[in-house]
Order: sequence, then structure tokens, then C-alpha cells
Amino acid sequence: LDASDFILYAKLRDLRKSLSESEGVPLFTIFTNEQLAAIVQAKCRVLADLKSIAGIGEGRVSKYGETFLNALENAPPAPAE
Repeated sequence: LDASDFILYAKLRDLRKSLSESEGVPLFTIFTNEQLAAIVQAKCRVLADLKSIAGIGEGRVSKYGETFLNALENAPPAPAE
């Protein structure tokens, strides 16, 4: 991940941690680190994009997809280098 992608990845990790704590489930049951990185790298913008990531099925997409896509959409723009 480059610097701007890592910022998004860190934001998604924080969101996952918050959801994990509020639901009382392990982090990986929401998304794994690898899946979060793949979401950022693939520049997912719609639910179908999430389904294309290995290991992300309909259940996770329906439960968490909108939340994570909203986080990506509302992320501040990457700083110019």
C-alpha cells in the first residue's frame, strides 16, 4: 500500500475495531487485514466490488458493506505529494 492507501486502510481498521467492540466479535469475523487492504487497493465503491474480494461473501457484504463503503467515500482526499 502506498501512503494514501495506507491512510484509508488505517481508517477501515479503526472502523472494524469499533464494530468489533460494539458487537463483541473478533476483528477477523468482520474483515481480515488482507481483505481490508484488498478493499483499498481495488478502490471498492459499490457492494459488487466488495463481493469480488476473496473471502467476502453476501453475508458480510449485507451486514458491513454500506458502512465500509461510506467510510471510503467520506475519507478526506489524499494529500498531494
